[in-house]
Amino acid sequence: MADFLRRATLSVETAFDAATALAAATKFEPRVVLLDYNLPDMNGVQLAEAIRALLPSSAIIMMSGRIDGLSEETLHALGITVFVNKPVPLGPLRQAVVKLVEASSKGEQAPQPKGWLSTGTGGTRH
Repeated sequence: MADFLRRATLSVETAFDAATALAAATKFEPRVVLLDYNLPDMNGVQLAEAIRALLPSSAIIMMSGRIDGLSEETLHALGITVFVNKPVPLGPLRQAVVKLVEASSKGEQAPQPKGWLSTGTGGTRH
């Protein structure tokens, strides 16, 4: 996934646990954060809360193969821009990331939550 995003000339840093992700977020201050819900040291909601506090204007995309206990209200409260169901559709994901990076380059604030990306189209889950 990181290599696929790099092919769109995006600068991509990877982390495999929340502690490393927070350190990288502090160091690199990304415009877009793509995180998994299932991490070895905390869940994606906890990480999103920490990242939102650290980087209030960054867009956050969360992905997961399971969504137990994850509601639209939780995503909205955390300012999650998009939720992506696994398996992740790489083409639409890259388009979404590029669009979010371009918006932040223009000085726009973190985008408002847009819903769920599962087949290449964002929308509200029903």
